[in-house]
Amino acid sequence: MKVLILGTDIEAFVCAIACFREGLDVVVINGRDPIEGTIPGVHIPPNGTYILQQLDLLDAVREKADIIESIDFRRYADGGLIRAMPCGEDVCRVYGGIWVTIHREDLLRILQDRARSLGVSIRNAVVTEMLCESAEVILDDGEHILGDVLIGADDNTPNQVTYQTTISKKHLEALNNPRIDELWQRKSVTAWLGPDQHAILYPLPHGEIFTLTIYRADSHNLPQAQTIQETCPGWDDRPNHPPRPLHHSHSNPPHEAQETALHLEDALVLSTLLGLLNLHLHLHLQTSSPSPSQPYSSQPHPSQTNHLHSSLPSLLHLYSSLRKPIADHNILSARDTQRIFQMRDGLAQRFRDWVLSGAGVTRATEIGWVRVVSARVEDRLGGGEMVVREARERFDEWRRVRLPGSVGRASCGIGGLRRRWYSGWE
Repeated sequence: MKVLILGTDIEAFVCAIACFREGLDVVVINGRDPIEGTIPGVHIPPNGTYILQQLDLLDAVREKADIIESIDFRRYADGGLIRAMPCGEDVCRVYGGIWVTIHREDLLRILQDRARSLGVSIRNAVVTEMLCESAEVILDDGEHILGDVLIGADDNTPNQVTYQTTISKKHLEALNNPRIDELWQRKSVTAWLGPDQHAILYPLPHGEIFTLTIYRADSHNLPQAQTIQETCPGWDDRPNHPPRPLHHSHSNPPHEAQETALHLEDALVLSTLLGLLNLHLHLHLQTSSPSPSQPYSSQPHPSQTNHLHSSLPSLLHLYSSLRKPIADHNILSARDTQRIFQMRDGLAQRFRDWVLSGAGVTRATEIGWVRVVSARVEDRLGGGEMVVREARERFDEWRRVRLPGSVGRASCGIGGLRRRWYSGWE
């Protein structure tokens, strides 16, 4: 089975690595520039690092990443600590993975190097036309590349514009201010919660720089801002020492640190389904062949090709049924989190702060009898182990009904591993 992956960013190369490990023939066509203003930092929570471990990528990522020890919620006005939510050994023990932040360029370089070392074909070319009905692309030099599956792996439709800046550790150290030292001396994600906006500060490679991102309730028409003080008047002044210019950037989806983890889950589920189909058709061909002693050929048998093309549209619908509800739920959950973080001062805000004052990522670290936060996140953060198991179970159900499929060429394009679901099959 030949898989064509169109994309330049993390999701494209994660998908390529996962598909190659399933024994598929993979070509990445890497010819479109990533969207400008993308936030440089990447959060990978436990469900994502669990999958990195399954793909033998975690050790390389850990060399460049910061392991997050806590998530700190603070009041916007004075920076008062609402809760330092533990995020270390207990999270790893419960969910099977650590929580890390890493620079986007470092992660992308790791993925590209691993893809090349595995033997994935990477073409630096511009696609001028996609023919989803035949899983074919036409390059700018006129070359036609035909595959069995065409995957559009870059989601360049960000749904929120934010303010973003970076601050170096050297600048923070030079201030010699104990209140500011508190922010960078621990490997923490710090969230300031304020009316109609909130801000997130987190470390990048090995705490040498920090990324500050400000999310606004109305993110569609953000005015140009010169400093944090102009954007957040009356807020804790520590993020503005030293004063830094702000730039527009993009976040998609915001607030819950699940973007990269979802890409990893999507890639693993899709590659698992395609790999299982490919394996099934090989085995089916061997058992039905009149000459089982014939040496194996890397070229697909016409019967296998017919079964493959007739089965792919249904298999990709199965993939959508597995992943689209999760993506939709994540978007809604992120919007809810944004509203919670950006409450205006009042009774609801005081109740939120009371709940967060005992919040924990795991039940063991949550204080008091109310387990609101851990109950909300435990299925998601612990989902890494479940995604492949569910994919295999659903494939077995699908296989009993659908395979072997009817013969005949059917199209098989799928685009947007998480957000944009277009079907190019009939």
